[in-house]
Amino acid sequence: MVIIEIHRPEQIGGQITKISTDSASIIIDLGHNLPNNRNEVDPLDNKQAIEEITKGCSAVLYTHYHGDHIGLCQHVPESIPQFVGEIAKQVMRCQYGHIAKVPDEKMKEEGERVLTSVNRMRTYRANEPMLFGDIKVTPYFVSHSACDAHMFHIEAGGKRILHTGDFRGHGWLSKGLVPTLNHYIRQVDVVIIEGTMLSRTEEKVDTEYGLGKKAFDLMKDYKYVFVHCSSTDLERLATFKTANAQCKPRRFLVSDRYRKEILEIFSKEAGMKSKTFDFGTVYAYFCKNVKLKQLMIDNGFLMFVRPPYESDNPETNRHDILDEILEMTNSPEKTLFIYSMWDGYLRPGDNLNERFMKLQNRFKQFGATVVSLHTSGHATMETLREVCETVKPSTAIIPIHRERGKDFNLTGITPELLAKVVTEDCTKDGIEITFKA
Repeated sequence: MVIIEIHRPEQIGGQITKISTDSASIIIDLGHNLPNNRNEVDPLDNKQAIEEITKGCSAVLYTHYHGDHIGLCQHVPESIPQFVGEIAKQVMRCQYGHIAKVPDEKMKEEGERVLTSVNRMRTYRANEPMLFGDIKVTPYFVSHSACDAHMFHIEAGGKRILHTGDFRGHGWLSKGLVPTLNHYIRQVDVVIIEGTMLSRTEEKVDTEYGLGKKAFDLMKDYKYVFVHCSSTDLERLATFKTANAQCKPRRFLVSDRYRKEILEIFSKEAGMKSKTFDFGTVYAYFCKNVKLKQLMIDNGFLMFVRPPYESDNPETNRHDILDEILEMTNSPEKTLFIYSMWDGYLRPGDNLNERFMKLQNRFKQFGATVVSLHTSGHATMETLREVCETVKPSTAIIPIHRERGKDFNLTGITPELLAKVVTEDCTKDGIEITFKA
């Protein structure tokens, strides 16, 4: 008997999947609930809860480094090995290393705990199988808004299971998705598949290539360009870097020190395989660099910016630095601010992000041109359907990472496959499937 245990299936974020046989078990992702304005405490964000979930577990494997997939890693007992991609581990060490240095004691302690856990993590490589008792797991690369994201092919108890993690079909690196499924995975018994976009049917989805063309068309008419996008989204950062490289005369690529470190990791690891991901020279802005300031004024620049926390070190406060840059350029008509994140963070409601709003309003007050230019990091209806029809699960399709009430009817999969969608506890073909809210 193979047991598949899905925690929190009807919500985006906080993902946990446990797969067990009679002699072994693995967990895929231990995610924290996504933050909202209600300041709710995640009931699983404690040592006792995670020790209970991971009890007897052979290993915990992470599909990628977003907090809603890895945010509870610090509670995992040291005796249980945790695995993540090689580049993902480098990114997390950089990310939480910076958090562990902030003045805010609560954030600092949290960063230190996660960093300790990350440092203990082992790494895996795409296409290289791992064995945990009688469970064989093979990671395969997928395109997502996180670098080094993977799906997992699991062979256990004579069954074949595909856990997609978060993925998409419209990124720079998406072209290998269907060929990988056809060549390496083929038909499975069960597919556990994300469904983020099931609740966002009105959202326009562009390719990263198409987004880059739109970015260039905008950026070429402005001398000073600021972009707010995820600090660890390799493909989105590459989209704007590529658009910037096409602008004449040559402009400098500028960021804060943290983002510079992230970009250097990407250039070293991904840039070796494709020039698209080689970010070249990135200048870290700091107030005393008079020469860089003058070059930025004279030649223009693309600067990646982040919203500040109230806990930021006063000496490196991002709003103070931003104010200084806007004052020294003093050209609202030549200044462009591009918001490249999910627009839900700017709409009234539980997902409204006050920090994001504050950053954007700063540019509006300055008189800069403010635009939104974004595409999703998640699979569209068409891509969800294509994956299901490619691997043709014989027993079950289990949708996760989706909002309550949203089902696979929206994807347009065949009636035969739709009949295999499982959202309630059941036992089918020697596989026990259970759900825990």
